[in-house]
Amino acid sequence: MLDNDLLVKVHRQNLSTLLFINNITTDWHRHPSLQLTISLHNMSFELETPDEKKDVFGFIIQSNIPHKLSAPDVCCINLLIGPEDPYYHLLSHFTETNPVYFLTNKEALKIASYFIKSVTISQPFELYHVYKLLCESDPNCSCDQDNRINKAVSIISSLPIKQISSREIAEKIHLSESRFLHLFRSELGINFRSYLLWKRLQDVIDILDSPTTLTKLASDMGFSDSAHFSRTCLSSLGLRPSQLKRALIIDNNDIMCGKHYCLYSVFQALHT
Repeated sequence: MLDNDLLVKVHRQNLSTLLFINNITTDWHRHPSLQLTISLHNMSFELETPDEKKDVFGFIIQSNIPHKLSAPDVCCINLLIGPEDPYYHLLSHFTETNPVYFLTNKEALKIASYFIKSVTISQPFELYHVYKLLCESDPNCSCDQDNRINKAVSIISSLPIKQISSREIAEKIHLSESRFLHLFRSELGINFRSYLLWKRLQDVIDILDSPTTLTKLASDMGFSDSAHFSRTCLSSLGLRPSQLKRALIIDNNDIMCGKHYCLYSVFQALHT
């Protein structure tokens, strides 16, 4: 279920996706990315997981945890950090004792301010700095990824269409196929086929605001058909492709959040 005035802008940086969102309500969904979601103002929103439903100002949730959001008339920033990102493990330490780490209003506002400033001055954001905004002590983390998996991820990222067999990748990094598949899941927490599907979905979202039909976009990025794409989008993001496409193409001049145009400058920066 989704109101027509949902607004979304996508900002990709390396292996992370930053979403600026207003007025979102999602269905149940899960994905392989670590998710950081924060309210931009002194306004809470609702997070529901299989274990609890809670009003929050922000949270970090582990990958592959089913959840849904209800944030009517609230501006949020949603950061998806891929399991292949070198800082994924650093931020995942916040969810070691509980699959969801709840942020205070003060913490949420500090992080929101940092992201907004980074985007509006066209300066890359640093996930290490996000960590430091939440934790003053230096991280005690030695979660280095296997270089062979790093190479496999790099090969996948370089593909214009994310279609490649596990055997092909295994040969390129000098592993047997079975050993590669086991190592891939062990390192990234997701199986190889599901990871490829997630990357295809991200590629479609990057071009979803084009005038091309959803069926053509899905086909161009490697989905078997539009129904497959729709199911993947709904199960991974809690939104239908048609809803997300409408949200991406709404005129920037319509951006507002209750009292004032808080996201206007951010959306303008992303639009240029």
